[in-house]
Amino acid sequence: MKKTFQEVVDESTAQGQLFETKELLHSNGNTYKEFINTPKTLKDYYQFGLLHPEVDWLVFENERYTYKDVLDRSHQVANALNQQGLKKGDRVAVCMQNNPEYIFIYLACTSMGCVFVPLNSWWVAKEIIFGLDNSGAKIIFGDEKRLKGLESHDAIKIIVRAQQESSYQSFNDFVLNQSEVLPDVTIDTDDNATIFYTSGSTGYPKGVLSSHRNILATLFSWALFFSARSASAESNSEEDDTTKPPLSLLHCVPLFHVTGSHAGLLMSVLSGRKIVLMPKWDPTEALKLIEAERITAITGVPTQTWDLLNHPQRDEYDLSSLDDLSGGGAPRPPEHVKRLNDEMNGSPSIGYGLTETNAVGTLNAGEDYIKHAASCGKAVPPVTEIAIADDDWNHLKEGQTGEVLIKSPANMSGYWNNPDATNEVFGKDGWFRTGDIGYIKDEFLYIIDRAKDLVIRGGENISCIEVESAISLLSAVREVAVFGIPDERLGEVLCAAIYTDDKKFDHASSIQSFLKDKLADFQIPQHIKIYLEPLPRIASGKFSKPEMRDEFKKLFK
Repeated sequence: MKKTFQEVVDESTAQGQLFETKELLHSNGNTYKEFINTPKTLKDYYQFGLLHPEVDWLVFENERYTYKDVLDRSHQVANALNQQGLKKGDRVAVCMQNNPEYIFIYLACTSMGCVFVPLNSWWVAKEIIFGLDNSGAKIIFGDEKRLKGLESHDAIKIIVRAQQESSYQSFNDFVLNQSEVLPDVTIDTDDNATIFYTSGSTGYPKGVLSSHRNILATLFSWALFFSARSASAESNSEEDDTTKPPLSLLHCVPLFHVTGSHAGLLMSVLSGRKIVLMPKWDPTEALKLIEAERITAITGVPTQTWDLLNHPQRDEYDLSSLDDLSGGGAPRPPEHVKRLNDEMNGSPSIGYGLTETNAVGTLNAGEDYIKHAASCGKAVPPVTEIAIADDDWNHLKEGQTGEVLIKSPANMSGYWNNPDATNEVFGKDGWFRTGDIGYIKDEFLYIIDRAKDLVIRGGENISCIEVESAISLLSAVREVAVFGIPDERLGEVLCAAIYTDDKKFDHASSIQSFLKDKLADFQIPQHIKIYLEPLPRIASGKFSKPEMRDEFKKLFK
């Protein structure tokens, strides 16, 4: 019998079902609709993986691990941390490329009550030190590149996959002879679980603190969405899918992003989906892995599926296993959606959310995405709500433009040690201000601008103020304005307009070299123009970034 998506959702959330929901009052005085029959901690959630303990679950280069291998290794890390004196609530930092140890440490921390702190591996040493100091992490696991420059910092340093002799203890020695039985620690659903750092419009990264409750709300929201979508499609189809390959994911985004952490890693625990982990993005290597590992899904930023679509050797590889081309972290232009649907195996989809909402917000998939390619989708049922509001938090009517609000039990606990910033983004009843400008039409959300002074380049948030501050360190700079312009592959690229009265100061390349040790590579402007007169301003005295943006679009086509 044919069932609609909503009918399946209604059945799945009925009394006694796994996804049953109920309105619950939180300690902050706000009421949220929540799942009441799902696991309450990540420690308990990880037991789902043991439903498929002996199949390949994690593949990294020439290494292959079953889920039980991964869980056992994580328990060894937990015991090593415990022996080092780490206890519930202590912060543990990681800064390195994707690798299996990253996952072992993640599961260990969140199983023993420590707070997992993944630092941006693009950061330079001073930014990593900021993350360590801000979070108060007692220990950092890192590779050679990311531990360089941290020698004088007092955090314990464990080096992972060192290529040469190091003065730091190696990861393998750290876990040597440790028990595979998890330490006995009681964890509550509202205990702190993670601190992810996100670039904000203030220029300094803010630590997004989330509890086990927050993260699990996202995971089970997605689980319900995709299971209901699958069930409704099956009930309306007579196709035999027994010949499809087992679920597998090309994990091609950093684990320090909630996309990589939640949509990539944690969702694979629940589904038993094999993870093929890439240390860094390489389109040619991705094509090889899709063919060799019979990859069924990609979850990354839209730039990555665009790279595959336009790869000159794409037709040389068997990509027939692909079923799901999902994206997040940045918008995907409608023309990309059409080409992916027409030219690639698999169905494109897009998700919208923020680090502060643990990546949940809206989803757009299947025929909905093809028909509404400019939209980031509808609110993920049943515990997430989306609204549009004016500056005074008043909700606006359908079609009216304002700031996007999200209410969900997945919303962060708050910014780490920053109550003022937390209070700025949370309104009454638990609604969160996203900083994105949009409107809702027929339940579909459309994002048209950002209220915050941010540029999103290939899924990475860049604070314009932070880049402006770094450029201003040059004594010849009188004024600087940083902004983004559209780019087909990356979504946006960073630009800098600089006013100087020094007529010899005209070399963009020297400015980029100057910024090398002050900013991560992705934060360095790609396009720079030197002005010998003050930058244009609007009546309020602020820089006229729209005017300069239009000029840069013409200059750097």
